[in-house]
Amino acid sequence: MATYMTVYHLSADNRNEAIARFLEGTAMQPPEGVTHVARWHSAGGGIGWGVADTDDPKLIAEWLMQWSDIIEYEIYPVINDEEFGEIMVKHGHGG
Repeated sequence: MATYMTVYHLSADNRNEAIARFLEGTAMQPPEGVTHVARWHSAGGGIGWGVADTDDPKLIAEWLMQWSDIIEYEIYPVINDEEFGEIMVKHGHGG
């Protein structure tokens, strides 16, 4: 299973619509095949971060399409410290 970090940017023009969708809740639920790990929002509300796991990155795109008319996204495949450490050791760095 791969992990994806999503960074979102919300303009002030779309703030009220985003709040309404967030509070309504259904667009917050990931599709089957995606495990939502965590989400964080900046205190000002204009930027946020989410982490999700899936074997199919198309499902991430499908989920975010519910918001793409009002929010801009960046999506990154990411690895954790343990996985990164294994790569460093494999290539002769550290331990």
